[in-house]
Amino acid sequence: MKRRQRQRQILELLQLDPELGVDDACAKLGASAATIRREFAQLATEGRVEKTWGGIRLGPSTPEPTGPAAFQHRLTENAAEKRAIAEAAAQLLEDGDVAMIDGGTTTYQLCEFIALKRIRIITNSLVIAQAVDRLKGRQRGAEIYLTGGILQPESSVLSGPPAEAFLKRYHARWAFLSAAGVDAKEATNHNEAVLASERLMIEQSERVALLVDHTKLGQRAMCGLCSLTKVDRLFTGATPESRKFARAQDGAKLQIHLADFTGR
Repeated sequence: MKRRQRQRQILELLQLDPELGVDDACAKLGASAATIRREFAQLATEGRVEKTWGGIRLGPSTPEPTGPAAFQHRLTENAAEKRAIAEAAAQLLEDGDVAMIDGGTTTYQLCEFIALKRIRIITNSLVIAQAVDRLKGRQRGAEIYLTGGILQPESSVLSGPPAEAFLKRYHARWAFLSAAGVDAKEATNHNEAVLASERLMIEQSERVALLVDHTKLGQRAMCGLCSLTKVDRLFTGATPESRKFARAQDGAKLQIHLADFTGR
């Protein structure tokens, strides 16, 4: 695992619990005590955390957690797989591209890998816009276009007529979306309020990439998002379940990328 990724995981754990011990971090991240102590020391030196007896805690200068609590909790589910999926999907983007990115915990992981690319990002997600801006800092990188709309409190996604009108003004090379379920025929989602915006991202983009962890495969949520015939690339983690799903799609237009997340 890269050092920056491990440090980011540590900070995400602190967003769920303001104090973190060495033993607990070792168990959750699968790293040695010596490695965890080095990461703790580096984060403390940078002023991002404060040292405690046997661990670290959020300090007064530590940024507030991004996004609502429910979103933060979902970030920790299959986190290594989601990161691997996002890292693979980010390779699709080149300098000069325009990308539409839907809000979600897997699409959120794209931020780390695209913030410094010289691209334009059109998103309906407050947390994605904030994360890209924070990761970019004062360096040149992604330019962010944030839709207006009605705030969905559990996801910090903007929806409704203002968001839809905004999306209609632009075209993109790629749309990156997540889903609550993907079966043999279609992608589905839970939140009906954001479906219109997600469908517009598909319509306004030349190509569509779907980012889902393996637990979403073979599942169907309440609301139909789109047929898989509208998806060009599907990124998921390399697991027995996802390999079985990929074999069932053999011969279809859909290209499936299985991201290896072992050892992360």
